[in-house]
Amino acid sequence: MDFSYRGRAMAPTSDPSAAADDRGSDLLTSFDRYARLVQQLLGVPVALVTVVERDRQVFRGQLGLPEPWASRGETPLTHSFCQYVVADQAPLVIADARDDERLRDNLAIEDLGVVAYAGHPIVDHTGTTVGSLCAIDQVPRRWTAHELERLADLAGACSAELAHRGLSLLARDAWTVANERDRQSRVLLSLSHRLSETRTLADVASAVERVAREQWGCPHAAMWLRTTADDPQSDPSGAGTRHLLLAAEEVVGWRQAHDHPRLAVTSETPVGAAYRSGDPQYLDTRTDQWSDQVGGDRVFVPLRHSGVVHGVLVLDWESARPLGQDVADTVTAMSLYTAQAVAQARLLDERAQAATTLQEAMLTPLPDVAGLDLAARYRPAAVRDQVGGDWYDAVTLPSGGTALVIGDVVGHDIGAAATMGALRTTLRTLAWTAARQRPATVVEQFETVVTDLVPGAMCSLVYAHALPAPRGGDGCLEVHWSSAGHPAPLVLHPDGTTTWHDDAHGAMIGIGVGRNRPRGEASLTLTPGSTLLLFTDGLIERRRETLDAGLARLAEAVARHATADLDALIEAVLDDVLPPTPEDDVAVIAARCRPA
Repeated sequence: MDFSYRGRAMAPTSDPSAAADDRGSDLLTSFDRYARLVQQLLGVPVALVTVVERDRQVFRGQLGLPEPWASRGETPLTHSFCQYVVADQAPLVIADARDDERLRDNLAIEDLGVVAYAGHPIVDHTGTTVGSLCAIDQVPRRWTAHELERLADLAGACSAELAHRGLSLLARDAWTVANERDRQSRVLLSLSHRLSETRTLADVASAVERVAREQWGCPHAAMWLRTTADDPQSDPSGAGTRHLLLAAEEVVGWRQAHDHPRLAVTSETPVGAAYRSGDPQYLDTRTDQWSDQVGGDRVFVPLRHSGVVHGVLVLDWESARPLGQDVADTVTAMSLYTAQAVAQARLLDERAQAATTLQEAMLTPLPDVAGLDLAARYRPAAVRDQVGGDWYDAVTLPSGGTALVIGDVVGHDIGAAATMGALRTTLRTLAWTAARQRPATVVEQFETVVTDLVPGAMCSLVYAHALPAPRGGDGCLEVHWSSAGHPAPLVLHPDGTTTWHDDAHGAMIGIGVGRNRPRGEASLTLTPGSTLLLFTDGLIERRRETLDAGLARLAEAVARHATADLDALIEAVLDDVLPPTPEDDVAVIAARCRPA
């Protein structure tokens, strides 16, 4: 929309404000997951989500807090480090509170066992610092830059959820006061509901367009956003931004928007005026670029969240519409909702990128094994927030064999990726130290460790020992394995036929069923040229399809590429079997007996 216009700024309106009070236990318990992520990612015994009030601090989320404070859910400010995060509106990082002049007499040291403390501010929907997401250790600790970066990322996500809840309460209160008679309140309530279910920019764009059309009679709505390359930390106002890009072009149904996917940010355009001034702009004339829609109105409203201008939301009506104070207020509130959702979607995408990077970094190169070809692949899901828990591994054992592992942690986020890393390392260690133990015994030991040291973690896996077959026989490799709730291994024979081996199947790790029960074990012999394929369920499971259909599709693809070398086989099978946009991540590891 790089065009001249005759327009005017809409009357500035104040941000609706209302206290985000405690309405139901879900507000208290939902923030426990942020405490859990802090505890897992920073390795601390205590993690808290606190909101500081005039004479107390309230725990919105908590893990590891001693009694009676955990049950009370609050402490007086005499026991609060978080009050200083709120007062300073800045992170507080302390290696040993007993040596800090401001904190050494705080009763949290003695009563709560707080020694090392790292707290990052969390803000509400008005941008006000209201509390802290904090990590606590009971011994002195030097916090690393990487740990503090993780804490800051999680605090941003926590703030986004807190802000969204505050805005949702505002919309709900407006609905109650107006007794469902105010159309603008219905718009905000519907938008709040739909945005609460969004995770990506495409979700946000689709939600905004649908609500504008269905609830407000506005057939066209789209967002033009600054690129992720524009650093919001160094340029929060967006003053250095020269262009905005149409967000989620693939889901936007507005044809004129598709004709202008890249807009210049200049003060001579309504987009630029809204973006630079921070005030909504109203356009009541049409130009040649939009000549197929005559006599309508268009509003350009900046998307600002936590001091960062993310872009501009454009609402387009086909007919003239009176833009009074009620509409101006609704547009302003709508922009706040949308900006918060945009910020959260971008944060989730950054976290998903971190999860993918973390997971791929943990998938180490495969070892060289005499007489055995090994190949493996990991492919992330197309939907970034579904990345997290799949892994493969191969370990050369001191006993002379090779341990092969395929596993899948329950969950699809950075927490699942972190748990995967912990479980993978644990199993590698057990594989080495218990090299002469049966695979079933190793799985039993692994389940004991996981249950005791990583409570709440659940995973499926196949753990196998591949050993050279005794001389004089037809085989070249003996494989013994134990399965914990995982898809069965598939064997590709030299003649191109395939065989499933679904015995030795037991319960998943972490569900409490298999612990203290003997694990099953099975074995098979691979002949020269045979291939063993282990994989995660993302390779075979599809919505609205039976598991048997997925297994048959995989077996057919493997047989179809039977003559390919091992790396080419896996690549071809993945290309054949996976949809263009996989819904789940996939890990595969294959072992082939090298012909003599």
